[in-house]
Amino acid sequence: MVKYCSLFMVAVLVLLTSSARAEEVLINRILVKINDTIITEYDLNQELKPILKQIKGKELNAQEQAQFDAFRIKTLESMVNDILIQQEIARFDIQVTDEEIDKELTRMKEERSMDDDAFAAQVAEDGLTIEEFRSKLKKIIQKQELIGYMVNQKVLVTDSEIQAEYDAHIDDYTLEKMVNLAMILLPSNIGAAEVKKRIEDGEMTFAEAAAEYSIGPDSDSGGVIGEVAYADMSKDWTNAIDGLKAGQVSEPLIINGNEALLSPVAIMDNQVVPIEDVKDGIYRRLMKEKRVTVFDEYFKKLKQSAVIIYMDKTLMPENGAS
Repeated sequence: MVKYCSLFMVAVLVLLTSSARAEEVLINRILVKINDTIITEYDLNQELKPILKQIKGKELNAQEQAQFDAFRIKTLESMVNDILIQQEIARFDIQVTDEEIDKELTRMKEERSMDDDAFAAQVAEDGLTIEEFRSKLKKIIQKQELIGYMVNQKVLVTDSEIQAEYDAHIDDYTLEKMVNLAMILLPSNIGAAEVKKRIEDGEMTFAEAAAEYSIGPDSDSGGVIGEVAYADMSKDWTNAIDGLKAGQVSEPLIINGNEALLSPVAIMDNQVVPIEDVKDGIYRRLMKEKRVTVFDEYFKKLKQSAVIIYMDKTLMPENGAS
């Protein structure tokens, strides 16, 4: 009997050991080889840890499973790209100090108005420890340094390019028609035509008439209600002031049940913002676009020259490496 138990325990131990080794092989199976670096199943699962935590114990339907599979492929492709970048970072010996990471962390906390505890809680909610987050942040900073080293020195934006961009999008820099408008809103016992005649005959100015007769806003300030976009005014108002020059008085119109007069103090007709006022913004936008283009070309060549082998063909992205 003792001998039987011993043999039974040995068998159990063998089975358990075999099962553990099989699981270890499964978890650590190689998914992709990138030059002299590999990505294993374990590496991919670590990257997917936040989403795996969310779906743990949940039975996915067909659509959800398809979405997860697509996300898994996309994540693996991103990991491949990151490794290629990291290999370039190593080749150029781009270093990032703890002080630089601390500085970026401080900036992120201040930007989000978070203290250390709140930030740590947010990181934990994403399924990461602070050290794991620091590691990811380090890679991001290194990538930015690499882009700066490989891309920025090849990007140049000239004054003629800025001028061409400005001219090509001149409508974007043209302000809508505006009018600085004054109004006299008259009580029922005062006729607008009579007030208009007195102003045009020079008996009083529009501002004096507003102060004496208007029951509308800003009567003590000449009736000036401020700048108004033509596009925001009602048709009655635009019809009333159409064709008027600054200082002239409109024909009487009805506003809120009362007779009224309008007068354009100043008309700003389709003013164009000077290139000097928008030059810096155009420069930054063109630089950003050029950086993206140059980096894409650089990364495309980097990927073409690399040896990338997908051991699991089901995880290959479209047009991926073999």
